[in-house]
Formats: sequence, C-alpha cells, structure tokens
Amino acid sequence: MTNPWKKWLLSGLLLASYGMTDLQAADVQSEVQTQTFIVQAAAYQIPYAGNEPEFRHRINPGYGSALALKAVHEDGTIEFYAVTDRGPNGDTPKYMHQGKQVAGKFFPTPNFTPSIGVITVHPRTQRAEITASVPLKVNGKRISGLPVAKGMTGSTNEIALSLAMQNLGTDTNGLDPEGIAVDRDGNFWISDEYGPFIVKADKHGNILEKYAPGKGLPSILASRVPNRGSEGLTIDERGHIFALIQSPLNVDGKTAKTAKYTRIVELDPATKETKMYAYPVDTGYKNPGKAKLGDITSIGNGQFLIIEQGKQNGAMQNRIYKVDLRQATVLENNGDLEYGRLEGKIKPAAKELVLDLRAHGWNTEKAEGLVLLPDRRTIAVINDNDFGITIGVTDPARPNADVTDYSYDAATGTVTDKDGKKVPQAKFYLRPNDPSEQETRLLFFTLPHSL
Repeated sequence: MTNPWKKWLLSGLLLASYGMTDLQAADVQSEVQTQTFIVQAAAYQIPYAGNEPEFRHRINPGYGSALALKAVHEDGTIEFYAVTDRGPNGDTPKYMHQGKQVAGKFFPTPNFTPSIGVITVHPRTQRAEITASVPLKVNGKRISGLPVAKGMTGSTNEIALSLAMQNLGTDTNGLDPEGIAVDRDGNFWISDEYGPFIVKADKHGNILEKYAPGKGLPSILASRVPNRGSEGLTIDERGHIFALIQSPLNVDGKTAKTAKYTRIVELDPATKETKMYAYPVDTGYKNPGKAKLGDITSIGNGQFLIIEQGKQNGAMQNRIYKVDLRQATVLENNGDLEYGRLEGKIKPAAKELVLDLRAHGWNTEKAEGLVLLPDRRTIAVINDNDFGITIGVTDPARPNADVTDYSYDAATGTVTDKDGKKVPQAKFYLRPNDPSEQETRLLFFTLPHSL
C-alpha cells in the first residue's frame, strides 16, 4: 500500500484511464471529465422473507449514504469506506392511532444492521465492488436502524411497521447513519439523522462514544426536522469533526420553512468543545426548508466541499460548493439564526459553486457521498439507491394507486382509501424503485484545475 497522498500517482492513473496525458489535460480548461462505476455487491445481498418475485428473497444493499477515502494502492486500485443508512424502508399509508395520524415507515427487514462497507475500485477495468462490511454494534450486540423510542433524544415519533401493518417496536441504540470519516487512530466517526447523533466506533464497528443534543452537542440541534438530522461528516487536518445539519432547524416548530440557513457543527474530540456556523442555502427553493445538504469533505485550511441539493425552480439540482469557514461567525446555542435575528450581524460560511453535477451526467436524485481524491482535481460522488425498493399497493378499484392514498386505523385494523371507503382487499408490498435509482453508482468528476 502506498501513501494515499502521493498526488502524482492518482492523477496519472486517472488521466491515463481517460487516454489523456498531463499536457493534454492542461489544454482542457473548461471540460470536466467523468467516469462512472456501478458498484457490485452480490455477496452482500440482504435476506428478505417476502415473496415478491422481483426480489427472490434478497434486497440490494445500499452503501451510498456517505463516502470516505481508505487507500490508494500502487496498482491504481482505490478503496473507499461507505456507509448504509438505517436500512430498507418505505412510506406507509396514513397511520391512525387513537384518532390521530402518526408518522410511520415500513421496515421490510427490521433486523438489518447499519454497516460500514469497503468499496474497491479498479479504474483501469471499470470495476467497483463491495469487498467487506462491518456492522455497527453496542457492547458486542448489533444495533438496528429502527427508530428511537418516543420521548428519548433522537426520537422521530415514527412507528416502524411490517408490510402486514404490525408494530415492530423501537431500538434504544437505533441509528440512521449519513456521514463517515476515519481519524488518525483508525476509528470511524459517523453522523446520524435521528438525533442528530455523532458516534465514534472502533475498526470493528463497536460504538465507543455517542454525542447527542444536550449531551456533547449543542442542545439547539434537537430542533432538527425529524429525519433531517446530520447528513454528512468529515475530519480536518487537526482531527476536528465537522457535521452538517441537513436542512434548516425547526425552532419551536416555527422556522423549518423560513430560516435562510442551516448549520455546520464543529467538535474537537480532545477538548469536547463545539462550535456552530451558518451555512446559507440557495434561494431557488419553494422555501428554504426544501434544501438538503448531502455530504461534506474537508479540503484543508478551514475549507470544505459540500453537496447541496433539492428542487429549485421546479427542477432537481445537485451541486457541489466550496465552503470557507475561516471568517464565519461562531453561533450561540439558541435559535436567533433561524428566527432571522442575526441578519447583517454575522458572517455566514462563504460558498462558491465548484460543480453542477447535473450538467455533467448525474441523473439520480440523491448525491450523498463525497470525497476529494489526492490529486485535488477529482471529486468522487456516490448515490443513495434506497436499497432498490419502494412500496406498492394492490387495489382492484385503483390500479395506479399510491400507498399514501390510503389510511390505516390501528384500533380496527381497517384500510380506507382517500375517499374514506373501506378497502379490505388492499395489500401493501415491496416493488423495485425507479430503474435510474436502483443501482449504487460511483462517479469520478475530474476538474480542469486542482482545488
């Protein structure tokens, strides 16, 4: 294994894979070169008890929620760490409990353990595959991705359901991982959407530390929109952890759609000190709450690359910005930012567009993993394939029905359609999601100039 920061090695290999010399590449001032890998994972299929013929009792894994560089080898092979989220899940009908609607999600494989995978990439032969997987554990016991119990820090108040509408319960240690990085000692640092939590795990996946709002993280972060917690994490050259909050906070339940900023959180693992900074979301969304940050990677000296995405002016956008925190104001642990009380009084993070992914071949909804490779020109981006699944419904009266058109009353066990009519024959089942979303795709975007 070679030192992954030998820039000449990776740069030369990538340029050779495009049939370009360094001299030729220098002539290309405005072109972005792309290379696409479909990540194979046949050995890591997830067992599934259902009988839908498309799945044959197996679900595709989804190691695309975050990305970190593991190593670059002398033969050009590149290894990444990637992480799954909470596991296969999908929308439920409106779930009514004691006359009130409760948030719910189907979990077709409730025993799934969020895991860290190794993606091995062979640029010359265009191959990429999962070659190892490390499940996350607490005290040696595998955790699940089931929601945290109601009333606990990190609870989303969701009910986890089987496809037969059975309540699957909760998991005190449940995580929905969305960010990953590796420190100098080989420990994993992972951020999560539920809490938001930040956890430290050893190389075997054993969770050593867990930070939560009010317990190591600023308490204001508990105001995250449910399932919009921390969506990315990175470590800078000092060993400091930086985590993104996916969307603007919903302080007092009033600011999710109006706050112009979301937050970047800095944690010093040595001193446990935390800081927060304001990240200004783009202005083209229906409202700021539609913005979603995808991942963050440190490029040194207080600068980062960040994925920002969502529908802007009616069209899906996936963009990578260079973000600079060197002049950004450190925020207090309160909601003044979200209420707009700090306008003109603080300096938010500075941002500039580096890459419009959709202008260069990206065609999936979720860009969720991000790495700048050692040549400092090539950006690796991976998608979240949602495990290749979505939820379908069979209803003879409505052949094109959507699962969200229905309601389920837990007290009576009855299903009704959107007109309030009982539909005892309606059944919910697993089906493949859109073909463009099913595969895990890892793309390399090589810029004309280094960052």
